[in-house]
Amino acid sequence: MIRAVATDVDGTITNYNDELYLEAVSAIRNLEKAGIPVILCSGNALCVLKGLARYIGCTGPTVSENGAVVEYKASIRILGRKGIARQVVDELKRIYGKDVTESWSNRFRFVDMAIRRTIELEKVQKVVSRFNGVKVIDSNFAYHITDQNVDKGRGLLRALKFLNIGPEEVAGIGDSITDLEMLNVCGFKAAVANADPRLKGIADFVSEKEFGTGFAEIVERILSMKRSK
Repeated sequence: MIRAVATDVDGTITNYNDELYLEAVSAIRNLEKAGIPVILCSGNALCVLKGLARYIGCTGPTVSENGAVVEYKASIRILGRKGIARQVVDELKRIYGKDVTESWSNRFRFVDMAIRRTIELEKVQKVVSRFNGVKVIDSNFAYHITDQNVDKGRGLLRALKFLNIGPEEVAGIGDSITDLEMLNVCGFKAAVANADPRLKGIADFVSEKEFGTGFAEIVERILSMKRSK
C-alpha cells in the first residue's frame, strides 16, 4: 500500500526551462486529498524547496541539497559535512576563474554547492578528486559538489522517520541519475518519459508523457492502485 510519494522537482514536475506544470500541481493536491503526503526531493536549497512545497500544498518533509538536508515542521537534519564543498568550489574558481559560475542559492546551502554547467565536467571531476570524501553529480541542471556519503535515498530514509512510514510504502518518481538512490529505496519506482535510461531500467512504471504531464500520469496510476485495494 502506498502511504507517501517522494518526487524529484526539476525535470519531473517542471521542464528544462524551470516551468512548473499545473497538471503536476493538481496531481500533487489529489494525492494529498487522498491522504498520501508528498515529499519533495531535490538538489535545490532548502529555502527554495520549502517555499515550493508550501504553495503547492505538500505536507510531507522536504529533502533538499540532493539528500543532505531534511526538514519537517521546522525540524532540520543535516546529513553531510559542512564546508568541504565550499573548499572545492573556491579551488575551481582559483583555477578556472570566470568559467566557474556559482548558483545564486549557494549562500543559503548547508552542504551541497551548485555551479552552472559552463565548464567541462571532466575539469570539475579532476579538481574534486584532490579532496577526500567529496563527489560531483550532474543533475542536467547544474553540477553539484557534495559529501560523498550524501544522496537522495539516504535523505528520504531520514525523512520517512518523521512520518513513521517504511520505504516499501513509498512511491518514488524521478527523471535524472541523481534520483537513482531515491528510487532504489522505494517500494514502487516510477520514471517520467524524459528520464535517464538507467532510471527507466529499474522503474516499475514509466509514463508515456514527459515532465509534469508524465508525473500526473504516474500519480493517476498510484491513485488507481489505491482505489483497487
